[in-house]
Amino acid sequence: MMLHETEAQATPGIRLFIGTSNPTAVGGMGQGIFTAQFHNGQLTEPVLAQGAPSPSFLAWNPGAAALFAVEGGDGSNSEAASYVLHTAGHSMHHIARADGGGPGGCHICVSADGRGVFVANYNGGSVASFAADAQGGLKQASFIQFPKDGPGPVADRQEKSHAHSARVSPDGNYVFVNDLGLDRIHVFGLDRSTSKLVPHHPDHWASAPGAGPRHLVFHPNGKWIYSINELSSTIDHLQWDTAHGVLTTKSSARTLPAGVDTSKARACEMVFSHDAKFLYACTRVDERFTVFTVDAATGSLTPIQYLANPGKESRHIALDPSGKWFLSANQFSGDVSVFPVDTATGKLGERSSFIKLSGPSCLLFA
Repeated sequence: MMLHETEAQATPGIRLFIGTSNPTAVGGMGQGIFTAQFHNGQLTEPVLAQGAPSPSFLAWNPGAAALFAVEGGDGSNSEAASYVLHTAGHSMHHIARADGGGPGGCHICVSADGRGVFVANYNGGSVASFAADAQGGLKQASFIQFPKDGPGPVADRQEKSHAHSARVSPDGNYVFVNDLGLDRIHVFGLDRSTSKLVPHHPDHWASAPGAGPRHLVFHPNGKWIYSINELSSTIDHLQWDTAHGVLTTKSSARTLPAGVDTSKARACEMVFSHDAKFLYACTRVDERFTVFTVDAATGSLTPIQYLANPGKESRHIALDPSGKWFLSANQFSGDVSVFPVDTATGKLGERSSFIKLSGPSCLLFA
């Protein structure tokens, strides 16, 4: 049973937004955007804050107190949508909606200044950028359709471009688009005044053939970038040259133990500990979380723990603001699970609590 809004308001804690997606294992579309309160390792029952068609990924603009979502099913064009929260924080109303230009929208991000919003379309093999105003309004600024340039080594997944995420560089001057289908990270310049994507040379970084770059995270030093590869279940450590806008490969690490077959596993997501000493990753099908230490001098990754995920299809992971709790959105088993974190060692404890929710796909504390 879900809490009534008045009950959720009375519960202390930190607000968690939960995006939902089509839970393929059980059928149906994600119902919308949910909120829950998180307190001392426990989540309240989720509240449906806004009905929407599969808002699979979320982003927050603190300057405008606006929530952005990429929405839409696999067969229709994605939409970038923005919402403002009501005073209570457990309901919201729609501000704007803009056509994402291609089907299968799977990722959305907002620039640090709140003026740019970026959507990656997996099925469409494309990326769109939008200019956002101070109230959360959206106006399309760019649309880039990537060439097929295929097929890649993994024929059933790399028959064409599959853009899986779009992220703004730490300095705000570039946009990286991870392309699972083309085994590359596209690199664009960003015109901050218009939010337009502009050509850049070199225009991409290439992964190992068949790796399938999915998502990336930035180290706080602004020079190291980590890209997780879905198809090879590896993480590439990249050096970012801010002066020339060039990515180079430094090292690579597996998300699975040596000897474990990666051919059917699908690496998915990463998150840093708050002190950036540890990097957490999840791998689906194999259903495992991996904890890495991050070498402070070189940035190289060393696995220190593999923990079985009791849920199925960890689509997204997050740490709470205290850094003491690790959360996983398990899309196919329909739950959000919570695990304690030993902040000294970085290691995870066994699952301590969970809530049920159909098709959770994104976790956002805001």
